[in-house]
Amino acid sequence: MYLFKTIKFKLTLWYVVILGIILCSFSIFLYFTLADSLYKGVDNRIKTMGEIVAASARSPFGADIDQIMIDRYGVRPLGRYIQILDESGKIGGSSTNIRDIKIPLNLSTLKAASKGKTIFETVKVLGRYSLRVVTIPIIENESMTGIIQVGSPLEGVEEALHQLLLLLLIAVPAALLAASTAGLFLANKALRPVDAITQIARRIGSGDLSQRIRIKRVNDELGRLASTFNEMIAKLEESFHRVKRFTADASHELKTPLTILRGEVELGLKKKRALKEYQRILASNLEEISRMSRIVDNLLTLSRADMGQVTMKRKKLELSSLVRDVWEDLRILAEEKKIQMKFLDDGVTQIEGDPLFLRQLILNLTENGLKYTLPGGEVSLKVEGDRDQKVVRILVSDTGVGIAQKDQKRVFDRFFRADKARSRETGGTGLGLSICQWIVQAHEGQIAVQSKVGQGSTFTVTLPLKD
Repeated sequence: MYLFKTIKFKLTLWYVVILGIILCSFSIFLYFTLADSLYKGVDNRIKTMGEIVAASARSPFGADIDQIMIDRYGVRPLGRYIQILDESGKIGGSSTNIRDIKIPLNLSTLKAASKGKTIFETVKVLGRYSLRVVTIPIIENESMTGIIQVGSPLEGVEEALHQLLLLLLIAVPAALLAASTAGLFLANKALRPVDAITQIARRIGSGDLSQRIRIKRVNDELGRLASTFNEMIAKLEESFHRVKRFTADASHELKTPLTILRGEVELGLKKKRALKEYQRILASNLEEISRMSRIVDNLLTLSRADMGQVTMKRKKLELSSLVRDVWEDLRILAEEKKIQMKFLDDGVTQIEGDPLFLRQLILNLTENGLKYTLPGGEVSLKVEGDRDQKVVRILVSDTGVGIAQKDQKRVFDRFFRADKARSRETGGTGLGLSICQWIVQAHEGQIAVQSKVGQGSTFTVTLPLKD
């Protein structure tokens, strides 16, 4: 029963059914076309012979038909039965080969002939033999004076049609049987990659995401399906690795402040200490709690973003004004660190976006530059519009420590930090740039970084320009 539910069986069945319809239609067409051709051939021959006899016969009808045929053709009318009748239907002469055969003449045929019509009909003689008969009127002085009837046996025609029918009845089922066998073989061969995909899917279901389908022909439908399946599994494998790495990094990031908290609390409880010592421990604890809060908040933001639960409240805004506000807010922090901050813009840069998230994007990038720039350095914010490409760019540059070439592709990964010790000293969580990338992508933009170690970094955000 399982075989009847498979795609192989259904494809083969449809193939055989369609082929059967085509073969049957062609067989019927062939049979009736051949029958029509054979009957027309017989009709043409007997009509020609009848017209010759009619042209030679004159009333009163008593001519020797065999002699007429010898005079015209040089042979006797073998295989043809000819008789001449007067206007009342009485036989006036006939070929010698008729003998016991009597060609019937019914009243309707006689009436049609009297009107000058030539009539073809198939009659039975001696109760079983089919005879094709043509009845031709003999016209003299615009009136019918007699009738010529020429008959030809249909044994040869019927035998040929019988042989053809027998051949078709044998050939069509044989062809369908061969087609079903070949169709099943071809369907099995064509769907073999599907079985491979099924087996690979089962292995993947057991947890082995390293499995891939071997592709022999990439350009056909199954090849493209297998290629798409491999791409999907590769993305799933990468996602699972990222989730594992993300989970491990998140656990590590939360474990470190918790370990510090536990150690300092245990240290404070071992013996009585001075008030200043307790205040130092509590201040350190507050710092670690704040760090954990930032990590949890950032994780929650990214988690909600991954699930599509964050709603962007887009509206038209001037990006230059938003960047200028951030620059003014951070100037005090830059002065405290003795870092020079610059702001440049080239005019109106109107976009459509969420002002809160865009502000967070600019704050994260600018604070990141301030963290890794030494006193005496410089951080600049620049906004430039490109009317030709219909984009606006935000460039956040610093003269800080820079990022190694090998790390530049990973700076937007979650919890990635080129210098973990230094990042921890500056209070970084390793999630700021990941959040920046998500905000940019949510605004249908792009973010990139260019950096040299010891010379600084430039983060470029490209967003669509609103007309």
